Amino acid sequence: MARKTIFAVSTPPGMGGIAVIRLSGPLADDTLAAMTDKPLPEPRKAVLRRLFNPHTEENLDHPLVLRFLEGHSFTGEPVVELHLHGGRAVVASVMEALGQRDGLRLAQPGEFTRRAFDHGRLDLSQVEGLADLISAETSSQQRAALHQYSGVIGARCRAWSARLTRGLALLEATIDFADEEIPAETWQVATDEIVGVRDAIRADLGAAHPSERMRDGWRIAILGAPNAGKSTLLNALAQRDAAIVSDIPGTTRDSIEVHLDLGGYPVTLIDTAGIRDADDAIERIGVERANRVAREADLRIAVAAPDARLTEDVTVLLQKNDLLLWNKMDRAASPEPHYIALSARSGEGLDTVIERLRAMADIADPPADALLLHQRHREAMAQALRSLDDYADLASTDPDRIQAAPELAAQLVREAWESLGRITGERGIDRLLDVIFSEFCLGK
Repeated sequence: MARKTIFAVSTPPGMGGIAVIRLSGPLADDTLAAMTDKPLPEPRKAVLRRLFNPHTEENLDHPLVLRFLEGHSFTGEPVVELHLHGGRAVVASVMEALGQRDGLRLAQPGEFTRRAFDHGRLDLSQVEGLADLISAETSSQQRAALHQYSGVIGARCRAWSARLTRGLALLEATIDFADEEIPAETWQVATDEIVGVRDAIRADLGAAHPSERMRDGWRIAILGAPNAGKSTLLNALAQRDAAIVSDIPGTTRDSIEVHLDLGGYPVTLIDTAGIRDADDAIERIGVERANRVAREADLRIAVAAPDARLTEDVTVLLQKNDLLLWNKMDRAASPEPHYIALSARSGEGLDTVIERLRAMADIADPPADALLLHQRHREAMAQALRSLDDYADLASTDPDRIQAAPELAAQLVREAWESLGRITGERGIDRLLDVIFSEFCLGK
């Protein structure tokens, strides 16, 4: 049974200059022909058309329209795009007219991308890269997403799988033709191919960078005693009044998070309660949360001041490379050693703090040719590596055993081959697909 043609608004909701409605499926061209009064335009050529409701003959808009042929579109199906004027009434009237046509239905979230995957236009690693690209808010997130969307991970996995397939074919030939004499060098050729893949995966996995750092960003906790100026620092970095500032100790009772683009890198700053021995039950809860946030953060900024120096309760939470700030420099211009002096209230010294944070983010920026792997990819590659290590151990410790029991050796290679296939979506990912595509917005 042929799939139904789906349609959805592919631009953000609300009023704008342009709104794009996308149709994909076997009735895309027929629908365009029924709603316009001129012949279908040439593929990939934008033309102006009068658009009307074929049921009521009511004029709807005068949009640009585009056609993409089967096999030459994002989804791999016939696709039509309607570039409408972005008024809410215009979009609503066209969506209503499309919904009245037989064989058409509203697309589900991520369904256009799901069809692109089903038609082989994207592998699963590219789908995940596309999702990251759509949600990217900083330049580092954009670079990481484009790197994955380019298909480099899938291409490398398919190259490894092809080599494993050659080695596996040699092993399985010995099973299928067990009664015939197999040349001795066949085993060595198969092992060289398989172990070569093992070494390549180990090298790439060891040099790979987690893409979660680029996607989710750094979590930076601001620590210190009450009245050190932590909330003032948070507001200065955020350039808005995100936290309440008061001279009354213990004003901040809970953690406050602010998301920033710091030199192209996503950063979450977390203002915490002042760490001290508190008598108030609610403040004690805030101090406990501050301790937990400090332990879980990627980086800590310890804020001290002439009247609120760092205590042992704070210093015990610090790690190597954490920043030490001496706030309220207008009251005491000479900071203690290893501190960066600033006045969070006036902004003096704040540029130095920002540059230090940017420099630390640059350390996490991977080389241009490095693989950027999701946790799912790393786990699949690690599983493949374990299977190939078992094969290599078997081949090196008891080569005769492979010849005597090739089924065991073949099974280990097959397990590695299947693990790599899960990265690209070629094997064993049925339940995972619904989770991934459900995270896409409607119209994509």
